[in-house]
Amino acid sequence: MRGLPFFLSLLVLLKIELIVGVWRYNNILEDENLFTLQNAVFLKYDGSDFVEWEYPECCNVNNKSSPNAIMKCTSPGFQMVKPLVSSPEEEEARYLFISDSFFSFIWYAVVPIDRGSAETSSKQVRMWIIDPEQADPAEINNTALVPSTQSRYITKHFYNNGQYPVIKLKSKQTHLGHFQKDGYWEAVIPGDERFNDFHIYGQPISFQHRFVIDGQHTFYWPEPAEPNGEREVSLRLAPGSPLSLVWGTCELYRGLLLSDTGTLITKNAFLTSEELKVDPGTLPVPPEGYFTVDQAALLEDGIIFRIDGALYWRDNQDRVLTEHPQLPTSGVMGLYQRTCCASNYPVQDVELSSLIVWKENLLLVGPKKFKNPGRENFLKIVLKVPPRVTYLTASFGSHPASLATLVMYSVPGAISRNFLTSYNELVPSWITSTFMTKFKLKDIPKGPFEMRFLESADASLLLWNKETILYSFHNDNEWGEIRPFNASHLSAAAFGSKIHQVTLDHSWNMLVKMENNILFYCKVGMHEVVRLHKWMEPDSRMVLYLNQKEQINMLTLTPEGLHVQKYPMMMETKSAMKGSYHDCPFISFEHSMNTISYNMDKGDQMVLWAQIVYPEGKGVHVKFLSNNADLLYIEQKSHFEGVNSVDTVNTTFIISQKVDYSDATSYTHLTKKTSGIVTLELVPNQIGNTCNLPMSRISHFNVGCPPNRHIRVARPWGMPCEMYSLTNYTILGSVLRDPQQDDIVVHYDWEKFGCLLKTHYKNPFLPSIDLYDGDNYVRNVDANFIVWDRFGRKDYSFNATMRQLL
Repeated sequence: MRGLPFFLSLLVLLKIELIVGVWRYNNILEDENLFTLQNAVFLKYDGSDFVEWEYPECCNVNNKSSPNAIMKCTSPGFQMVKPLVSSPEEEEARYLFISDSFFSFIWYAVVPIDRGSAETSSKQVRMWIIDPEQADPAEINNTALVPSTQSRYITKHFYNNGQYPVIKLKSKQTHLGHFQKDGYWEAVIPGDERFNDFHIYGQPISFQHRFVIDGQHTFYWPEPAEPNGEREVSLRLAPGSPLSLVWGTCELYRGLLLSDTGTLITKNAFLTSEELKVDPGTLPVPPEGYFTVDQAALLEDGIIFRIDGALYWRDNQDRVLTEHPQLPTSGVMGLYQRTCCASNYPVQDVELSSLIVWKENLLLVGPKKFKNPGRENFLKIVLKVPPRVTYLTASFGSHPASLATLVMYSVPGAISRNFLTSYNELVPSWITSTFMTKFKLKDIPKGPFEMRFLESADASLLLWNKETILYSFHNDNEWGEIRPFNASHLSAAAFGSKIHQVTLDHSWNMLVKMENNILFYCKVGMHEVVRLHKWMEPDSRMVLYLNQKEQINMLTLTPEGLHVQKYPMMMETKSAMKGSYHDCPFISFEHSMNTISYNMDKGDQMVLWAQIVYPEGKGVHVKFLSNNADLLYIEQKSHFEGVNSVDTVNTTFIISQKVDYSDATSYTHLTKKTSGIVTLELVPNQIGNTCNLPMSRISHFNVGCPPNRHIRVARPWGMPCEMYSLTNYTILGSVLRDPQQDDIVVHYDWEKFGCLLKTHYKNPFLPSIDLYDGDNYVRNVDANFIVWDRFGRKDYSFNATMRQLL
């Protein structure tokens, strides 16, 4: 009978969850930067028992008796707001943080092109400045092509004060805006036929003591969807399944939303979506009239579906669901698609895998495209294990070239054990982790499992089942279970609901969504999660989606269609942790390592910096982690300063190589040995759930000759350039290093070698060597070099040494 009270209390809690309403808030642009004194907050209560809003005296509400009200505050800080209701159970209060930031104007951008135009080589961007509180509805809805009267007035005042926008692309290229008489700036940027993503920043210039917020802007031009044919049928999850989300590995704006009522596809980050159906082709349609899908993977040229243990292919062009000879037709237990794009990982001449497929005793990997002319088979076997070993789950690793799998080792008459093993695609080898051996057998949760590695210099991962999350950070040096306060595991703190999603962004924020829509939050690296305020009804069918702007969107599927809303995660976390013991050990942390990959040639030196500010006595410092420390020499210098009980540490990192190639017995071997990719990570040694952290924390350093780097012989000033004056020339066989009877005819490659440098043989000639990246000049080469004929000619003579000519 001891289980009865718990069962009854659980029923009561579930009943409360269903009875009490839900309240939310936002601002006019759903932008977390705009919760300021200058901007209104829109309050909304969903429920039948609403009475009125409770709010502080420093705030005003237009109609406190309305469930849909507008609030504006005159004092900054945390403002306690909650709805008063007629039911016995009180609604929870939120502490909305209203800032006194001077940044309240917004950059508006539009690309006014004909969407049917074939011109894709460049895009014209039109930009102006808006005040969200006074903007035109078309500007709020992102449909305006020209500024409104009020926005034109604001923009011209900023322009007269010296303001202008700068567009920064992902490639780090910048483009300046040029002011037009109609009251906006224009800039031309490289185009893409489907998607554009860039950052706009301005100058530190104010108007009415207010500044313009820098912002990221995205534009989509999806191809119009063809209507579904009469033969096409739906793809659905099993009845009662929670929603499942799949997105493009390097194209986050492409996604699939799978449900037990159908599958939606988007090509513009769910601004619009339509049902995805398939032509069954020669496949028999199930009696229920649709295919029941277990999993899906979104490749660049099509979609792979796992249906009843088999993999099926749907091409983007013909949309026919087919069995394919390169895909397994039975026994598939799971598939995993890469969650982080690996295109910026500076590996050369190797395509890293994007898909993992496992059967009971077989692990396979595949690329990002199904149709690959240079590949004999789509899937490649990386490990086959004996029958007593079973694959449980798999994931790509912390390093883009690695992957890992959790396996179960079973011996008759003994307790089964789980082991984590990892594999490197560049240096094919398997390593067994000590992660699972750190737990007692009774403490290891039961499957099914899901797993995700964090982007890190050291291997770091999360492993979860339906109830709890295990973690291992920094190559198994930190490990344990992530738990909520005062509960044994996540499911217990969520009224018995199961884990539905684990979502991560690049600022170390982690959201755990339960099937009843309860949310938990923590910073990656912390072992305790915080329960957030209720945002969605428990029975709503919702899934979390992280878009290109690193914004959390909630996708809610209703009988009327798909509803998309931005979730103010940072506002919610501040409110949930207000007055708690959660704090941050430092005040601010920033660094200069803000590029995903760097190229470091031999002899290059790079300087990075990091600054951390913290209350006196906290003992915080910056850690510089590396996965391949032997390749680089890192010199670290720190400067400490303490003022008014606040300490500041500025650290400089000088990165170089300390290798002497002059005495090498094999220069080529030593060069290869000292080349490779190093992943570096800059992190504080202490963090907390309330810390603000930069989005970039890791970078990949390609040590060695960068891609497309080459040397060219510089043409001396005044020497004419002769092009296409020579087709070929002949080298006598008798003057070769290894003499032969036949002469050699050499065809001169004009595209590769360029113009001939023609000079009289008696004139002294010192080759000047320049270094280029593609067609971009880098610098002159001042190192020693040797000249020889690549075909073995030996009748050249030299009348001076380099030293004599210099």
